[in-house]
Amino acid sequence: MSVTPKQLSDELHALCRGQGVQAPGIDKQVGPALREVCGIGKGDAAEIVRTKVTAWVTGLTDQFPTDLRLLVLVPLGLHEDAQNRFLSERIDWLAGRLERGARTVRRRVASGVERLVEAGLNPDRDGSAAPADPWHVAEFDALLRLDGLTPTCTERRTVVADRDGIDEIEWSITLPAASDDGVPGHLDVQVLQGVELVESLRPSSRRWLLRLRLPHRLDSGQRHRFALEVRVPVGQAMRPTYVFWPERRCERFRLVVRFPRHDLPGDVWRVDGALHRDTDDLRPGVNRLAVNDIGEVEVNFPHPREGRGYGVQWRETSGID
Repeated sequence: MSVTPKQLSDELHALCRGQGVQAPGIDKQVGPALREVCGIGKGDAAEIVRTKVTAWVTGLTDQFPTDLRLLVLVPLGLHEDAQNRFLSERIDWLAGRLERGARTVRRRVASGVERLVEAGLNPDRDGSAAPADPWHVAEFDALLRLDGLTPTCTERRTVVADRDGIDEIEWSITLPAASDDGVPGHLDVQVLQGVELVESLRPSSRRWLLRLRLPHRLDSGQRHRFALEVRVPVGQAMRPTYVFWPERRCERFRLVVRFPRHDLPGDVWRVDGALHRDTDDLRPGVNRLAVNDIGEVEVNFPHPREGRGYGVQWRETSGID
């Protein structure tokens, strides 16, 4: 559906009432506009809906000025110090924090919601390619195999030219430290088909930048598919995480992780729209994934947002959250 600013604003104001995002049965309270922008599926249970709305709001407001961020988080019940049952109580708390009258704060809350709507419907965030981007990713499929001699990932991408004359692309790979003491790891990257690896650079200890030559020039709207194999050197440890950080528009990301049948992890969970600073501290919560009978988990992410993390994390043995 095409979401209008009024639709999204009305639904956000409605959600502020009562307990906000903390309200029981939130899955029955969010409307079609919020479902669209937050990526809420028809079958998502209440806690999953709550998680997705929270991630959407906090992600958009992360760069807001402090007072403006408060004007959004507090009415929606997302501030840890103001999760009162009623909106009026949260407004009173906010009025004391900002040293303003309650009526003034309510007017400013309306402005805060309007700013949130603007950020949420910004074309750069809803999947439209920025004019400066010469190409974008239509599909990114990754198969991470952990049941072999060493972790190996087969990555297949379909790219689309957004201007004429595209004959090279750059692709970056970020590898978490190989161990808890921060020692940087290494990668072996091999082309499987569709491109020629022209240059491999390492601008930082954890980041690789690959220059890939296409077999022919792409003009605007034309597609091309290629595949790489990324392998961790034998004997090098791998952190229990595979997260994709889009640097440009991506229409769909799909990941399959295949674990060894004799050594399944204790917990596996989905990472959906995480911030860089949070990925080291994520816990399963409501995002637990079940490993199927052949040792695999699969996740799909339509329109992953630039600068956010999407993928799978796991830990070797079960623990208490």
